[in-house]
Amino acid sequence: MYQVMLFLSLGLLGLAAPALGAPTVLLDFETDADLDVWHYERAAPGTPVNELSRVDRYATSGNSALRFASPAWKQGMSEWPSFECKPPITDWSAFDRLVYDVTNPTAGEQLLFLFISDTKIATRDGYQERTVLPPFASVRVVIPLAKLSERKINLADIGVLHFFTERPPSDMELFIDQMVLLRAGEPLPPVSPAYLKQVAPLQAPRVEALRRRLQATRDRVRGVTEGVPEAAAWADTALQKLEGEVDSFANMVARADAGMLAAQSGLEDLGKQLDSIETRAKLRGDFGRVRPAVQVGRRPHPDLVVGFATAMEKVLPRAMTTPLNVSRRMEVALARGEKESFQVIVLPCERDVRQVRVRATTLRAADGTRFPARNVESAVVGYVETKTSPPYGSSHIGWWPDPILNFQQTADIATGDAQAFWVRVRAPKNQKPGLYRGKLEVLVDGARTFSFDLAIRVYRFRLPDSTPLPLAVTFWPMYYEPNGQGGWNEGELRDSSWRKHRWQWADFLADYYLTYDSLYGFKSWEPDFEILARLHKQGRLGRFNLGYYGVCGETPEEIERWRKSTVDVIRPRYEKARELGLLDHAYIYGCDENPPELFPGVQRAVEILKREFPDVFVLTTTYDNSFGQDSVIKAMDGFCPLTPSYDAAKAAVARQAGKEVWWYICCGPGHPFANMFIEFPAIEGRLLMGAMTAKYRPDGFLYYQISIWNSGPIERGPFTNWDPRCWPTYHGDGSWTCLGPDGTPLPTIRLENFRDGLEDYAYFRILEETVKKVEASPDLRARQANWLAQAREALQVPEEVVKSLTEYTYDPAAVARWRARLAEVIEAAGVAPAEL
Repeated sequence: MYQVMLFLSLGLLGLAAPALGAPTVLLDFETDADLDVWHYERAAPGTPVNELSRVDRYATSGNSALRFASPAWKQGMSEWPSFECKPPITDWSAFDRLVYDVTNPTAGEQLLFLFISDTKIATRDGYQERTVLPPFASVRVVIPLAKLSERKINLADIGVLHFFTERPPSDMELFIDQMVLLRAGEPLPPVSPAYLKQVAPLQAPRVEALRRRLQATRDRVRGVTEGVPEAAAWADTALQKLEGEVDSFANMVARADAGMLAAQSGLEDLGKQLDSIETRAKLRGDFGRVRPAVQVGRRPHPDLVVGFATAMEKVLPRAMTTPLNVSRRMEVALARGEKESFQVIVLPCERDVRQVRVRATTLRAADGTRFPARNVESAVVGYVETKTSPPYGSSHIGWWPDPILNFQQTADIATGDAQAFWVRVRAPKNQKPGLYRGKLEVLVDGARTFSFDLAIRVYRFRLPDSTPLPLAVTFWPMYYEPNGQGGWNEGELRDSSWRKHRWQWADFLADYYLTYDSLYGFKSWEPDFEILARLHKQGRLGRFNLGYYGVCGETPEEIERWRKSTVDVIRPRYEKARELGLLDHAYIYGCDENPPELFPGVQRAVEILKREFPDVFVLTTTYDNSFGQDSVIKAMDGFCPLTPSYDAAKAAVARQAGKEVWWYICCGPGHPFANMFIEFPAIEGRLLMGAMTAKYRPDGFLYYQISIWNSGPIERGPFTNWDPRCWPTYHGDGSWTCLGPDGTPLPTIRLENFRDGLEDYAYFRILEETVKKVEASPDLRARQANWLAQAREALQVPEEVVKSLTEYTYDPAAVARWRARLAEVIEAAGVAPAEL
């Protein structure tokens, strides 16, 4: 420890750095000096931090560590207990890693965040490290400094280390020690034997908890596999293997072996494996009971199981914990002109299978009417690999389901992989209403292996061809990636193969209620009036943008420059839209997320736009959360806050003043609000566009980009080479579509749920308009009084579906019940349902 302290002294004096191979100590907490550097944010250095102390426990090096303690969070307490310092070494340019150790000796999981920034970039715009600390765990955090460079942080001018936690769920006590900087090639520092002896007893409760969990899992597995001996034997073998791993860890703990620290992460994986084994065992047991009724063909596959999942679920292929529905029968109900999907999951438990495919037969109604097999499509679900935890956190790093590989109908499936097939049912607008019956078949190596009953109910009412909710969404392919020099490159996509398929892309987007459009004025972008005119003729055109506007200065010279760069660009587009009869679909968007100090410039810009283009809707995401009521922005037509800033009462006041109030999401918000990242439950996107929209009634939805593509086309699957990173370290944000073979379109599970939500909202709107139709007729109003009461009740979104923007269901069955109830009431109206 004397040598490490000497290195620190040399660093503080700016003398020669230590020899290669020895870590450079940043803070080791062996003296009060390393405690005194910390202070509260915006407090003077040396201001004591009540939550911190220097103690002689859980020091991974030397004798002392930094203790960070906070009671469990309650309403009224600080949500983010924090502390910060200027590091004693500020020039990190010669190093490639920051390392520190954190110990959580408590029985509750805790979070620890660290912001790192330089003296020029605001703390919260710097690099953020998020560490999840399981109960009784020791975690070594290793931060590659290249990550800081990617955020354009100057490594030669590090200005702040800002630690914080968030609403501790239980009394928190964390110990931080051995904060060191390492050069390229330098090994990680060892931990002391004394520390190992202190931390080993912490592992005993974890070992015992795992043993109890193993036994409980074994007991439950016996129940779910009863009567299915092959499933019971498979599960028993898998559990015995995990039991051996627990025994191995227990032996390391008994010896206070350093290996137990590395093995801790494996303990967390063991818990996930237990969940997965139980899920698979139940699936195998349940399927064993229905197998005799669905198995066909001469080549049985005794270890192959099949289950069903809704479109609102994501089934991890190699860490499956999603309970599946095992049944002889699958039922789908949908309106005419609607698409509704479900998933078939095929899992080989003991041997690989090849050329697996799912297909439907032609279905028939009782009167012989056909529902053609071509209207039931099946495609392989593709998987993308995440390699780091994103800023919003994730319970799983690895393979996630996302792209739907419309070009691929068959897949080879390895032992233990849960492969999903996306089954998309489409009811043509002229399909006769009724109940249709047929078969859903699973083929292996070209041979029919399983055959399930498939029932499709087609409702009497029709969904609209265009979106039931105004949308402003960008589709203009671009990339956003590290440039290797401490910054980011972004721009229009270098792979232009998609352009030759622009008509196909336009039709594809319209199938998801989206218009070929952009919020922003990219270099080569302008409205494609050929596409827009065709969509208009088809009745599928939504809103489209005439151009982007920024704030307008106040001097005559600034105003003239603004007019040339904005009005002169929009003018010919405006005239073309008017010539084609499209102006009622046009909008002008700008002043993206502008802060209050720019509000006067926003107002000047909109005043000019409204004088020049009075019949065009002008929209902004400027941060005016009064929606023009308490600000200088009076000329604006539409305000669009983030969902957490959407205030229904203020929105109502703004609407009385003739304004529209939309909402949007982007790289925020995170949970508990709904969003559409790859790691977030798929149901959130459906709820946001459906039940939440029905409950809170925003006038529209905005999303900044659905085509950030940081990799080449997906040409094969199911495990793809698609890079899920987008802006800049998020997964799937700004990227709801994928580039398929030769630049053709591919949807994602998230895009499917986006459309499904809008279709749910269409059900709501159709019922709403049908109520108005009945109420408008005195005769109908009298005859249908009971129906009107039921309809008005159905138009109240149930709290079991959405209670608030932060309290909503994760149960697909609850959404299905709400949707079915809307359909039931529409069908019982006694009049032709309204058409949107």
